[in-house]
Amino acid sequence: MTAPVLEPTDENLDRVATRIREGGVVVAPSDTNLGLALDPWNPEAVRRAYEIKDRPTHKPLTLFVRDPADWHRFGTHEDPDGVQRVVDAFWPGPLNIVLDATDRVDAERLRRDGTVSIGCLSNPTWRALAARVDGPIAMTSANRSGTVDDDTLVDVALAREHVGETVDLILRGGPQGTTRASTILDMSGDPEILRRGDVTAADVREVLGGDDP
Repeated sequence: MTAPVLEPTDENLDRVATRIREGGVVVAPSDTNLGLALDPWNPEAVRRAYEIKDRPTHKPLTLFVRDPADWHRFGTHEDPDGVQRVVDAFWPGPLNIVLDATDRVDAERLRRDGTVSIGCLSNPTWRALAARVDGPIAMTSANRSGTVDDDTLVDVALAREHVGETVDLILRGGPQGTTRASTILDMSGDPEILRRGDVTAADVREVLGGDDP
């Protein structure tokens, strides 16, 4: 049976948040693609998300926070002022930042070589959902791994086709941004853009100075 598609009413936002807190896996909006959303500290929910997506286990999930200041809880950097300048410039928005992980990030599927990818979304539906969850949310795009390229938007129709029979609920809530994927900026070493999106290398250089990452 395909999961029900819900409009982002207060009642439905409460329902979806409760399901996440209970260990469920849902589809929720972001600033770009619809994504699988789940409790990052629930091992069974994380295991299920990888199974639903058929995601390679070496690819970690991204940890999304509602308050931009929460990057300090989960990431660390030798130049925190530089990270804060990036956060102030682009969050909330479609930019994920890779940092060295703090001890709070002990989940295997959220770390890679001691780093964690952290995001903070501007989508109003997601922000309303995150307020109700009252904690970070792990996400990955709501499609089967390796079947969608960067030029394809994962919308409700595609999410239903790929994961509709294996997730618990699907939450509408756009608009979802102008690109198909958020920019990923790796700041665990020399700044490097791992994936390009709305935030460009020139945008980052303007904030950090120096050469394009």
